[in-house]
Amino acid sequence: MDRELQVRMFKRSFFMQACWSFERMQNLGFLYALEPWLERIYPDQDDRAAAALRHLEFFNTQPYMAGLVLGVVGGLEERLAKTPAAERAAAQARLSAVKKTLASTLAAVGDSLFWGALKPACAAAAVAAWGLFWTLGLPHPVLAGCGLYLALFNIPVLWVRWEGPRLGHAWQERLPAELARYRWKEAAAALRAAGLALAGLCTAAALLVPPWGAFSPWNLAVLAACFALKARGLSAANLYLGLAAAGTVLALARPA
Repeated sequence: MDRELQVRMFKRSFFMQACWSFERMQNLGFLYALEPWLERIYPDQDDRAAAALRHLEFFNTQPYMAGLVLGVVGGLEERLAKTPAAERAAAQARLSAVKKTLASTLAAVGDSLFWGALKPACAAAAVAAWGLFWTLGLPHPVLAGCGLYLALFNIPVLWVRWEGPRLGHAWQERLPAELARYRWKEAAAALRAAGLALAGLCTAAALLVPPWGAFSPWNLAVLAACFALKARGLSAANLYLGLAAAGTVLALARPA
């Protein structure tokens, strides 16, 4: 894969969900990102149209991981273009099966790593940065927290988007085994642990450490009540509304 093709697919990958539908999910976005590769593989317009029709089938995966599927599918399309006509039906069926299998597998990997581990950890780090800047009297604590969150989250996301097609094309059917070498399960577990630790520290500071926790008995009582209500089956939305209301009441009750 040359740099020009990688750049075109990278830019198009941001529109993976622009034409999302309930019937076939991300199929149009996937085809849009794959189109530059199909143009090179199939110079003939009729062959390219037939290839495009193949990729209008159902497709859905974690959007950051879709680049890996693009790379694998591009490599399989290159092989398919060189396959004798008598063997193309079997090759097309294999391409479709590999694509669907990788999509579901990488959806689980991406959801666990990016949304289940990285995003909460980055949010906890952002809150910690804001609290540190605010406590030390440094300028722009909110901007510091937001900037840290955007940097920590987007650097790995953009790397996967950029390298995904190249790695997928290089690995092909070896992708699951090669992906395991990156120890993504261990990385997700470490991120979840780090995020939980940071969230615990921020909560403890907010409850107990002045000037955050000037009314720590009230804060502890509110937190205990929330946990008790959650254990009784209160929905998350109602719990958040209750927290907001309790925080407002506490803020109004504090002396100026």
